[in-house]
Amino acid sequence: MKKEYDLSKMKLKKRGAVASPATKVQKTVRLDLDVLSWLVKESARRGIPYQTLINATLKEAMQTSGDGLKELVRKLVREELKKAS
Repeated sequence: MKKEYDLSKMKLKKRGAVASPATKVQKTVRLDLDVLSWLVKESARRGIPYQTLINATLKEAMQTSGDGLKELVRKLVREELKKAS
């Protein structure tokens, strides 16, 4: 191992975006205490993190409720992403 390295000879690579469009978004959501308590208990029963249960439950609701709820969720997410950027 060298004592010093000449970094001026180092080749730099240009990289694309780190996050893909399919990544998850961190967002603060306020839940009623009884809802959160149920989610925590249910997630422990199923052996999965409660955030995963929330996501799965919302996805199921989107798919089974028809396009109305799906479009509402998409609209809300778009609005929140605009606010965040």
